[in-house]
Amino acid sequence: MNIAGLLSADFLKLVGHNFRKDRSMYLSTFCKCIPFLLLPLITCECRKTDPWQPKVEATRNHKTNLQIPGGVCIGNSIIAGHPWRYSGLELNSLGYPDSAGQISYELTRLTKYAWSNRGWGGQTTVQIKRRFLRDAIGDSSDPGDGRGALTLRRKPSCVVIEGGVNDIQDHISLDTIKANLAWMASVCRRNQIRCIVLNCVGQGYGVYDQDQIGQISRLNDWLADRALDSVGATVVDINSIWNSGRYKGVSVYGNDNVHFSTLVNPGDGIHFTRAGYDSVADAIWRVAGL
Repeated sequence: MNIAGLLSADFLKLVGHNFRKDRSMYLSTFCKCIPFLLLPLITCECRKTDPWQPKVEATRNHKTNLQIPGGVCIGNSIIAGHPWRYSGLELNSLGYPDSAGQISYELTRLTKYAWSNRGWGGQTTVQIKRRFLRDAIGDSSDPGDGRGALTLRRKPSCVVIEGGVNDIQDHISLDTIKANLAWMASVCRRNQIRCIVLNCVGQGYGVYDQDQIGQISRLNDWLADRALDSVGATVVDINSIWNSGRYKGVSVYGNDNVHFSTLVNPGDGIHFTRAGYDSVADAIWRVAGL
């Protein structure tokens, strides 16, 4: 059939008749199917009034809002990275980037997720505790240090706490140090945040007297005796790294201020070298199973 034939009046009448006939048949079939087509919508509306649905939705939302891995290191100059580097918090510039030789930088490399540096040189556990909710937990809390009420975008999944050596230098009692560390670890637990506590480094060049050196040992012994197990904290022994003693005359907790490992800064005898800070991060990563 040619194009003219296809467009002839007789042909169009034939097509129109068949279309009307088929349309009536299809419409009848469609009407019969309406109840089945509406069934999912009716069921959906019923589900909205189901008394169990809020629990299902709550569970669904909980699964959706699971914590994204992210960490915070909080403490004194050891966490900040002195004397080589400073934290953005110290410099009042939170966007200031970490670099190689800082614990948070190396943990970011090892774990493949971001770690925030909230170290502040010279601070005691009293001062660290005062800013802990803001700088470690991610709450809105202004400790009055000029850094505002918020320094984290979200709650972390893991927090590393370090402190105590400046307390001993400032003659703050061991009981106060222990209470502060336990409080910070317990806050992490209440917020379902993994908590890792570092023990105390040594005494540096003539900074501490023999009584203070003994306090460092007793604090580390307390941590080694699993004192923070009840609040779910993991303790990492960084004093052994600091005191690793590639040279003679260095014991576990009694560095003699003369023979330092290359992991300790020879300039002050208390801070780590860049390699030392990387070694600390590696120990945290391995011991805590991050």
